[in-house]
Amino acid sequence: MKYIYKNDFYSHIAIACSLLLLIAVFPLPTVFYKFLRIFIFLGAIIVGSKAHKTTFILLSFALIAYLFNPIVPIYLFQKSIWLPVDILSALLFAMHTFYTKTSKTYIPYSNNKSKKPKSYGRDKKY
Repeated sequence: MKYIYKNDFYSHIAIACSLLLLIAVFPLPTVFYKFLRIFIFLGAIIVGSKAHKTTFILLSFALIAYLFNPIVPIYLFQKSIWLPVDILSALLFAMHTFYTKTSKTYIPYSNNKSKKPKSYGRDKKY
């Protein structure tokens, strides 16, 4: 399996959100956490809108947007409760930026090699 970085706007947003969530583990002033709520909320909506085809990813980013909602904030009141939420959210954002490239297994006598029937020289019509 090979991990490949997606180099697009959504991946840059996801990496920024992941780094901010890892910085949030340390004790910082309240202003940073208010900024973090706004940035992660918007980042989860943007990245989740990109991944609308996969239900699990869409629901997980919707949950992150709900937890970090700055309009109607959810207060967990203890830093020890926010630590796993921050770390898991950072991992989810980081995992979204990479995708795995798997090589197709070789099946020696597969019929999917060519869709045209074989033709031989003796089958020519003159």
